[in-house]
Amino acid sequence: MEQSILSEYGVIGSLLVDPTLFPEASGLSEDDFTLVPLREVFRAMRRQFAENGSFDALTVRAEAGQHCPEVTDKLLLKSMEITPTTANLTAYTSAAKEASLGRKLAALGNELLSSEQAPAEALSHAQTVIQGLAESGGAGEAATVVDALNALCDRVERQSEDGETPCVPTGLAGLDKLLGGGYINSGLHVIGARPAIGKSALALQIALNAAKAGTRVLYISLEMDPADCTARLVGNLGGGSAARYMFGGQLSEEEYRRFASGMSQLSRLPIVFNRRSGINIRQIEALCFREKPGLLVIDHLGLLEPPEKRLSLYEATTRNSRALKLLAMRLDIPILCLCQLNRAAASDRSGEFRATMANLRESGAIEQDADTVCLLHDTPCESNGAGTPSLLELWLDKNRRGPCGHVDATFYKATGRIVC
Repeated sequence: MEQSILSEYGVIGSLLVDPTLFPEASGLSEDDFTLVPLREVFRAMRRQFAENGSFDALTVRAEAGQHCPEVTDKLLLKSMEITPTTANLTAYTSAAKEASLGRKLAALGNELLSSEQAPAEALSHAQTVIQGLAESGGAGEAATVVDALNALCDRVERQSEDGETPCVPTGLAGLDKLLGGGYINSGLHVIGARPAIGKSALALQIALNAAKAGTRVLYISLEMDPADCTARLVGNLGGGSAARYMFGGQLSEEEYRRFASGMSQLSRLPIVFNRRSGINIRQIEALCFREKPGLLVIDHLGLLEPPEKRLSLYEATTRNSRALKLLAMRLDIPILCLCQLNRAAASDRSGEFRATMANLRESGAIEQDADTVCLLHDTPCESNGAGTPSLLELWLDKNRRGPCGHVDATFYKATGRIVC
């Protein structure tokens, strides 16, 4: 079997084993496959992934088999048996693409040899074909200054005419002022703090504010299940206690009224939660393809599954941090990611210590990849009863597109509400 055909089988086999890898093969088209059955299988995969964010052997077999009787269970099984590992999908994809370009260039050469066109016309035709092949092969991803200026003019025009902004406001006035309006699209935005300071509460508040403004939010919590997140949001919206909703037993009439009010408001907001406790970047990207969020929130970076099992914590964090930044750029949405502090910072309870970016756990890659880094610092209070708000300091220590600084926020722990 030719190497190019093996690469095509490798692509199909890898995607059947792990459909969440499809974005890595999205640079291919059906025409890049030599064998018609594999072409129809890939076409079915592309359509199902775009529509549902996933596929499996049964659904692919059913759809592709309608167009090509040669698509059988035996063919799909052969694809998976030929594929030794999904780790080489990028290599399979590149080899299949290069072989496809070679075939198309050879076909162009044969066409020119047998063409009866005038040399100038034949040359013009060849240039058009070659330019199209170069762009389909990824060589057209470079942008000239003129291209960049045109894109900038389009953005300014949209902002002027439609009021469209290339960011998602946090809904916290002081923080949005520092950020220049909100979290910029295609950016990775980090919130760091010690445990139990209010990272999750702040992320939920930002998600809630964004959803109220009409932005679809995908919230991935690896510490709380969807019911716990929902209880916090209901408490925030209705002015009730999330702890009472989760653990407090029978509600009073007033508590139930607040609960019903929060439920009613939340049911109308475009917020989606993940259902699985363990998740990796590829699975997150698959979710994004299906849900099409305008804001992605991840709580928190340290609990994401490593891209490879044998990686150290530092290596896994580095790889995941970079992958999140690239994902934000591909999707052109802001990604808000929570991070823990390292052990030295997390153990301090004096109230005098203020964390810096160097205190982010496995911080090297995070500092480099993040567009903004906001660190939370709580101010100790002598008396802080259940209904007494506490003061949070939000330190914007990195802001790639504007000034750094800090704002004070009020944290109502009973309801989980944060304002500034």
